[in-house]
Amino acid sequence: MVLPAPRRPIRDRGFTLVELLVVIAIIGVLVGLLLPAVQSARESARRSRCSNNLKQLGLGIHNVISAQSDQFPFNRDAMKGNVTNTGSTLWGLSANGSFSWISMALRVMDYDDAVRGIDYKQNSNAGPNLAISQRIIPGLLCPTNSTQAKQVSTLIDNEGAGGGTNFGRTDYGGSLGHIWGGWKDCSAIPDFPDTRTPSRFTRGSAGTPWLNQQALNEMPNGNGVFMFATPRLLSEIRDGTSKTIAVVEDMHWRGGSTDPFDFGVNDVSSWMPSISAVTSLRNPLNNTNLSWQLGAGDRRCSGWSSFHPGGAHAMYADGSVQFFNESIDHIVRYSLATIRGGESVTTD
Repeated sequence: MVLPAPRRPIRDRGFTLVELLVVIAIIGVLVGLLLPAVQSARESARRSRCSNNLKQLGLGIHNVISAQSDQFPFNRDAMKGNVTNTGSTLWGLSANGSFSWISMALRVMDYDDAVRGIDYKQNSNAGPNLAISQRIIPGLLCPTNSTQAKQVSTLIDNEGAGGGTNFGRTDYGGSLGHIWGGWKDCSAIPDFPDTRTPSRFTRGSAGTPWLNQQALNEMPNGNGVFMFATPRLLSEIRDGTSKTIAVVEDMHWRGGSTDPFDFGVNDVSSWMPSISAVTSLRNPLNNTNLSWQLGAGDRRCSGWSSFHPGGAHAMYADGSVQFFNESIDHIVRYSLATIRGGESVTTD
């Protein structure tokens, strides 16, 4: 009888340390290759949502234009008793309060319930307006901005302080054009040269007018789609609605002149009052130049800005949205900011 050959004992074989390290290294390389693609996809989604927010604001603006005799929704700065030509007939305004164009556009958007009940006859921080102004409006928040959705505002309107209350934030601001005016007078930013029209960028000139935010007689000097007060007519945009910027991303950065740059939100960033809902496009896009800043938290130096890599969105007066590189030439920026300059400009 032939006996079977003895069976070899089966030994469990695991990974050696070297093999394990090789596998970990390969996984690390694959993750390293994949991570930028994931981050890029996430940023693309955030940019899309941010762009869509602007498009929805554009629809709201044009709904107002259709309903209100071709008038854009207007900023309503407190005029100390003088409401002449500020839309008192259309909106039933009194002499009190300071309300943004945003608060008026939201009334004809999906956020009507959130802003219903605003009393335009009282100050922005009085009566029912105080609670309403603290509401978070998702369509006013760009997903790349991770700061708190409610921010302390020391200036809720020009007639009264916010009292340290947390108000709902806005990441979008209406363009005042290329102006030098109250609460938007960042003196650290130089007058950019223009050899063809030397005076165009001089602060206080006809090309870059000074506007007192409470002086109605100065509002006609403005060259943007929005003003501190009084409504703009659609017919006033002589350069064409597809070539004039109406709304930009505005993260309301605190800034400051000391390193590192403070990307926190300044104390005037809420959507209800007029002063935080508008910005001057005289300030460069993504202005983080420390030498072009004033003191820490000086709100006058904030402006067109975003956390998107390399630039920010803007919405034209016709409601279309475009992403702009932060290196945009200042003459191009000026041309897109003004409503009646007659410039020929290409943004491709």
